[in-house]
Amino acid sequence: MRIIILALVFSLSQSMGIDLAEARPGGGHSSFGHSSPFSYEPSSPNSFSYPPSISPQYGYGNGVVISNSPITMIFFLLLIIIIILVLKNQNSTQSFTAEPTPFNRLDQQNKLNHEITLLKQRDPNFSKILFLDFIHSLYCKFYSYSTQPEFSYLSPFLSKELQQHFQQAGHWVVNEIVVNAIHWQEVNTQDNEIESICLVIDANYTLHLKAKHTRYAVTERWLFYRRKGLLSAEPEKMQTLCCPYCGAPAHFTDSGLCEHCGNTVHQGEQQWYLGKRAVLKTTALETDELVSYSPEEGTQLVTIKQPDLDQQILVFQQLHARTDWHDFWAVFSKETVTSYFLAIYSSWSRREWQTVRHLLSDRLYEANSFWLNLYTQQNWFNRLDDLKISQIELAKIEIDRFYEAITVRIFASCYDYTEDEKGILIGGSKRRLRRYSEYWTFVRRIGVEQQQTPYSLTQCPQCGAPADNMGQTGECGYCGSKISTGKFSWVLFLIMQDDNYSE
Repeated sequence: MRIIILALVFSLSQSMGIDLAEARPGGGHSSFGHSSPFSYEPSSPNSFSYPPSISPQYGYGNGVVISNSPITMIFFLLLIIIIILVLKNQNSTQSFTAEPTPFNRLDQQNKLNHEITLLKQRDPNFSKILFLDFIHSLYCKFYSYSTQPEFSYLSPFLSKELQQHFQQAGHWVVNEIVVNAIHWQEVNTQDNEIESICLVIDANYTLHLKAKHTRYAVTERWLFYRRKGLLSAEPEKMQTLCCPYCGAPAHFTDSGLCEHCGNTVHQGEQQWYLGKRAVLKTTALETDELVSYSPEEGTQLVTIKQPDLDQQILVFQQLHARTDWHDFWAVFSKETVTSYFLAIYSSWSRREWQTVRHLLSDRLYEANSFWLNLYTQQNWFNRLDDLKISQIELAKIEIDRFYEAITVRIFASCYDYTEDEKGILIGGSKRRLRRYSEYWTFVRRIGVEQQQTPYSLTQCPQCGAPADNMGQTGECGYCGSKISTGKFSWVLFLIMQDDNYSE
């Protein structure tokens, strides 16, 4: 079919007196620019552009002589139609995954939110915050235990197939595991017997194998199942891997027998378990990528807000017996968002991450600790000079049985650069102001009210001692209270970049 059409084109062109001696068959030109492999934009309203995977790489050559006669213009219109038909026929035989359009993404997000609502209706204890803590814990142990005897401790949380996943693997050690982001992809509650949750996880870790140490960035898809009708466990049992019966730390045999209470835990009968996983992408990282200053993406985009944000504001007000949202927002944006933002980034810039341990969730603290340790090893400092917030926008409020969460979008600017201990510039710029925005999610336990006085960023909220001895787990070194759970006040749970955030 393609040969016949091209022959027809050539025949018509010859009869019209058009010289194709230096022109390639077809027409149009590609404009790839900064496009992703499966998305494209025309370089101008009158040009044609194709995805790189199917681009014919044809163009108009200098040998094409085009007259301005009506007949010639009609011919070229026919030629364009023929080209489109050829490409359409060619494209129909190829398979590729296109980036979803904004409309499709919105539709997918609405379906996801609907399924989560149905899940919460059947399981009032379900909390996205607690579920993500559970996933974070399982992901870290899945790799840190991978070729160790302790891998059997995960038996109730893994399918039979995944329990044997590393049996044939050589002996290696995986550590310094950092979970950067967990994206909700699909929730399915329609099955009569089971319900499932599919997530995409962006992470990185260090693999030690035969005296070689390699840092990898990975993207994986994890699919979880559990028996339908279960009630999620309380926070203390969801935030760590433990026996759902006695709450003891996970010490199970291969058959799922808890070594503490003697009960056997079967997959999906008491807790979510990982049924399938797929590695979507793996990239080896180099140290110099620490100072890679890519252009900001998405800062100019409109803030993504939950569709029923006004309704959720009313729910929040009712929960806390408040009549004026603006009064709360004025205090929250100043004493929590602004204060935390400046304190956290100031500590980061000085490489004094421990001083804000009590303001961060365990996952966020651990994720950034690894990178800060690498900066320390290189004796580098990531400076954020003249840091200022220009705007704060409310994006989302989410409330469940145990937690409430507020997500805001923060617009800020600073001079962002990396230098060594001698002040020699490694990356970034000391003269060019960098403007950016991020989505920050703050969480706290239900029942914690706004303090009469501003929450102290430098003291333990339980005993009043200086917040200089919190420890890696977020426990006060003076009174032993764990501060990073949102039990006393807001904790920064998550930071998302503009181009990665979805409601």
